[in-house]
Amino acid sequence: MADMSFAFIFDLDGVVIHSNPLHRLAWQSFLQDRGIELTDRLFSEVIAGKTGDASLQSLFDGGLSAGEIDASLNAIDAEYRNILRKSNAFPAVPGVIPFLNECRDLGLVTALATSAPPENVSLSLELLHLESEFRVVLDKTHVSRGKPHPEVYLKTLSILGLDPFDAVVFEDSKAGIRAARAAGIPVVGIATGHTPDELRKEGAFLTAADFRALRPADVLRESRSQRP
Repeated sequence: MADMSFAFIFDLDGVVIHSNPLHRLAWQSFLQDRGIELTDRLFSEVIAGKTGDASLQSLFDGGLSAGEIDASLNAIDAEYRNILRKSNAFPAVPGVIPFLNECRDLGLVTALATSAPPENVSLSLELLHLESEFRVVLDKTHVSRGKPHPEVYLKTLSILGLDPFDAVVFEDSKAGIRAARAAGIPVVGIATGHTPDELRKEGAFLTAADFRALRPADVLRESRSQRP
């Protein structure tokens, strides 16, 4: 039986799944039709790690109605899943599968806390054969406020019955790190979308290019040093 005294909480895109290039293609197609160029900075600062609602409001200066936002997000997510199903290269972030296996061996609880819609989450986990991997899975439908608001992480802690320093979050985005730190949880930054320096500046106590150089026991030990 898993030990409920400590949990590793994972974001999905850019942490478990190397899907950011596919998300970018879907957003690029949508924005190009509306005369907006999707630059690296625009993607990393306005889209990556945030809810689609918040991204659209930023991109269109709050000028979209609720109905227009819903229709836009449905189109973007449908295009993303279409790209995903056709992709022959949809890898897990390097090393994450062995890392999750080690977590299981150590009795660590694992959870997933993401801003992605449930359809994207279920398809992603299905393709990576991780459908039963996480004790708790929270997506955008489980919260009223997306990252960088801490709601998704606070709710995950509440469900698990844990205090903030009884968990570690793995995040790749600035918004995600801000959300976890606002919830009081130590963060490991996975540098799939930002540089390690950028992630450390947001508050990550440890950074890595991916999971190949990380061991759960080492992360657990180092996280203890973050206690106040």
